[in-house]
Amino acid sequence: MIIRKSKIIYTLLTMVFSFSLVLLDFRNIAMSNRNILYRVNTSQKIVALTFDDGPDPRFTPDILDILQQYHCKATFFVVGQNLELHQNLVKRALAEGHEVGNHTMSHTNLHAIPQQAVFAEINNCSQSIAALTGVAPKFFRPPVGITNPSIEKTASNLGMVEVHWTVAIENQSAPTPEAMARRVLERVRPGSIILLHDGRLDRSKTVQSLPLLLQGLDEKGYQAVTLTQLLKTQTEEVLYEVK
Repeated sequence: MIIRKSKIIYTLLTMVFSFSLVLLDFRNIAMSNRNILYRVNTSQKIVALTFDDGPDPRFTPDILDILQQYHCKATFFVVGQNLELHQNLVKRALAEGHEVGNHTMSHTNLHAIPQQAVFAEINNCSQSIAALTGVAPKFFRPPVGITNPSIEKTASNLGMVEVHWTVAIENQSAPTPEAMARRVLERVRPGSIILLHDGRLDRSKTVQSLPLLLQGLDEKGYQAVTLTQLLKTQTEEVLYEVK
């Protein structure tokens, strides 16, 4: 009986150790991927605001009004089809000091389509942005954050850095605007990249949470800026390299 128990304990310990190694390997793999930006190492209390899925006339104008009121800047990851329908909103965002990133042409799941279609989704969005702004986008974010090495390489070959996020304001654990803002404020750190949305679904709560977030950031001594502005503050030892 004692021998049997010892074998059981040994087996359990072996399983735990093996699982720990798997987690460690996964962590090392994730941390070794230095072409995807999740946050920036900086000594300054600065964060980047990023908005996905717009522009959308239901929400983007209100978001731009709020950002202007609080003197904050943001990076808008636009869907190419939405950009072509609402060019005036993108022009306004640029005129007010914000910047535009690539969020694909139609917001499809890139992981589920052939490589040729992946290239078209990303490239066509970049072309639409360049046609309107005169400048090719520097940043790319895959829909829903789903990516793989092929997607990352495609964006890189098109001259863009793939950007994910540190914390998202929309979360099932935060059902109210107050909870949404509080969730981010509890997690924010220097160099954080904050994910919000201004399109596709009903973003009314996001719009309502934004003033609370910006006021809270200000009270904590943080400045909200674009990704380009955030990257200018990075220390020499960066968490993720930006090509």
